[in-house]
Amino acid sequence: MFMNRAVVVVIVMVVLRVNTSRPILLVPGILGSQIEAKLNRTETKHWYCSKTSDWYLIWLTLQQLIGPALNCWADNFKLIYEDGKFDNTPGVQVRPKGFGNLDGVRYVDNLEIISYYQVMIEELLKIQGMKEGVSLRAAPFDYRYSPPSGKTTRYFNRLTRLIEETYEINGKKRVAIISHSMGGLIFSTYLETRPLVWKRQFLHSWSNIGGVMGGALKLVKAFVSHGVIEEVPDVLMSRLVHRRVARTVMSNYWMLPRYPVWQEDEILLRTPTANYTVTTLGDMFRDMEYPEGESKWNAVKNGVYIGDPQIPTYCFHGTDIPTTASYFYNKQENFPDQVPQEVLGMGDGTVPYRSLKICHDWKSTKGVYEYSDEKEGSHLDILKNKDMIKTIIKIISGNESEGHV
Repeated sequence: MFMNRAVVVVIVMVVLRVNTSRPILLVPGILGSQIEAKLNRTETKHWYCSKTSDWYLIWLTLQQLIGPALNCWADNFKLIYEDGKFDNTPGVQVRPKGFGNLDGVRYVDNLEIISYYQVMIEELLKIQGMKEGVSLRAAPFDYRYSPPSGKTTRYFNRLTRLIEETYEINGKKRVAIISHSMGGLIFSTYLETRPLVWKRQFLHSWSNIGGVMGGALKLVKAFVSHGVIEEVPDVLMSRLVHRRVARTVMSNYWMLPRYPVWQEDEILLRTPTANYTVTTLGDMFRDMEYPEGESKWNAVKNGVYIGDPQIPTYCFHGTDIPTTASYFYNKQENFPDQVPQEVLGMGDGTVPYRSLKICHDWKSTKGVYEYSDEKEGSHLDILKNKDMIKTIIKIISGNESEGHV
């Protein structure tokens, strides 16, 4: 019995439309993963804060950051540091939203005002055969934690399983990784834990966008005066409340500027009585009457890997955009609660160029793409840069044999 020729043609066309695309995994950066929480607390600091709840979006529901609700958010979102370890506030469970799918990385916030990977997702889904949740997936994480921690180890284990599963369900096609910001540093450190034979089997390439590979000055400001959210009036969103939370977040210490990316004598923050460098950050924490910060910094500062990743890597980032190079206070009484003044250098508006360009020198790096226009290259807007997205699609659409270093 023979099938009609037209039927055969239709079947062939259907097969060609299935699994023709290479699987892609998105790894978000700091603030880029939506995070859910569930409360079962015995007490709260404020009478108006809920003790119990079902799962809800704690990062980022914008309404929680305004007025009295901000205090409840801060108390639930902060980390506890005891016996050299970071952990959630007692009675608070936390999980990234949509691990393995795209739900938690499209937008930063619940009102879909702050776009994250959304534009890129729309473009990637135009690739023939690309299917959401199957060949296009994401690995969001609780960005408050960083290596070395049990939480990050568990994330690394989940990431391994997700990559292997994605490889299997897509016809054993190696997976292309796209990371952004802190996600680049997380993925670089993750790769150091994987053997070369595993990388060659499961990974096709890595597009590292705006990777904070050597740290960023803005974290210094987060500790002294601000938290991680800027340019919002204090009457709407108290920066000192956000600072209180930022001082508890493990990853903020992990992404502070590091030696030798910054030399020992380069000033990160200056006051009339002291100059603080990468080697004297402990003095900064003590001088701002937060000595616990030194212990937290010492606990994480060596948990970074930025060596050669051993897979084909492509670097994308902004350049020649005014970026903080250092901070200073003219009056000692303003340190640390007032906002410091800044000295500008160049980078992507958030991450200094010296930190972004670390990936340029890796043996595995196959291409470097820089964008000097602020709308195309700034730290967050670069994710909406369609020229960059087209380039990434061309890289990912290359032949399977191109995946080995």
